Amino acid sequence: MVQRSPTSLFASDTPQSCLSFSLSLPSLSLFTLPPQFQYGDNAEVSAIPASTSCDAGTTCTKLNDYYFQCLPGSATTTATPAPTTTAPTTTVAPPTTVTSDPPTATGTGLDAKFVAKGKKYFGSCADPNTLNIAANVNVLKSDFGQVTPENSMKWESIEPSRGSFNWGNADTLVNWATSNGKLIRGHTLVWHSQLPSWVSNISDKATLTTVIQNHIASVAGRYAGKLYHWDVCNEIFEESGSLRQSVFGRVLGESFVTIAFQAARKADPTAVLYINDYNLDSVNSKLNGMVSLVNRVNSANPGTIDGIGSQAHLQAGQGSAARAALTALAAANVNEIAVTELDIVGAAANDYTAVVNACLAIPKCVGITVWGVSDANSWRASSSPLLFNNSYQPKAAYTAIINSL
Repeated sequence: MVQRSPTSLFASDTPQSCLSFSLSLPSLSLFTLPPQFQYGDNAEVSAIPASTSCDAGTTCTKLNDYYFQCLPGSATTTATPAPTTTAPTTTVAPPTTVTSDPPTATGTGLDAKFVAKGKKYFGSCADPNTLNIAANVNVLKSDFGQVTPENSMKWESIEPSRGSFNWGNADTLVNWATSNGKLIRGHTLVWHSQLPSWVSNISDKATLTTVIQNHIASVAGRYAGKLYHWDVCNEIFEESGSLRQSVFGRVLGESFVTIAFQAARKADPTAVLYINDYNLDSVNSKLNGMVSLVNRVNSANPGTIDGIGSQAHLQAGQGSAARAALTALAAANVNEIAVTELDIVGAAANDYTAVVNACLAIPKCVGITVWGVSDANSWRASSSPLLFNNSYQPKAAYTAIINSL
């Protein structure tokens, strides 16, 4: 869920579980900021209270100046350089339905082998900034059968002011995917970050409900029938498993989840609807909170939430925990689960194959999406977390996955 370097300032959809900040800058749609940073009309930095507690056996760990995560063992620090270039956004006319036929997955490398094992896809994230890189596109075409827009469908990007929509980048992604036979995961409809101030300042229940419903009707409705998955609600939990104190939770409580999913179902009855989060990488309080909420919602209104997405931004050595964590998610009252934003520090072959094998072993796990093609464009570039190096050449982890399949 992020626009990665070199065309963004920081990662925008990555876990910062222990500590959060807010950064407000002049409104510039050229920049993408991480979940702990948002920008508006005034330049100021302020701390936002967030959970600083982690489960027993894990530590609130600083990974860089913008990213904190609950990890096993003692805290360590690594550096991730900030990218320095930006890419323009495009504003086009009000909503009209995209008319391309729905795609089916057509990757011939990783995707074809994964699908041959009974899964739906092996995918990657993309957006116009990386679709402009020929080497990146070549790998997307050859090895991946699904794409997730990094930023172009997020609220701030697509509806920066009420009722005014910027469709250009999202349309570009959808049209590229459908014309190249790629499944699409819509990302994301309701998220506390990259949220325009006109939404975050709402305090009235009826107003916020209407705003959520209208936003989803417009965005999901525009691409109805074209997307396989939608991340309807994203990152709504604290590490404790309790509801995050976003505008949605403060004003509407847990009911915003049902409101959003019902609006998405109405807008696009054919899409598979997901709730998505990070730090679901072990059987922890957050994972248990996720399962409990999904079961409550689906018990009250059967069939509301179809699937659970685990982002899986992993540290080295965490791959071995994937099977237990995915098994616990699959035990929830959902039809399917997926790994939605996979990258692993160091990209060790055994870590990647452990995640792939975990998904293969769990019938409800339908697919894996890695968070980018090449290390050259990764938000974690200094940690070399992806399957292709800076020159778009496959790494040992890629070869290991191919061999295992």
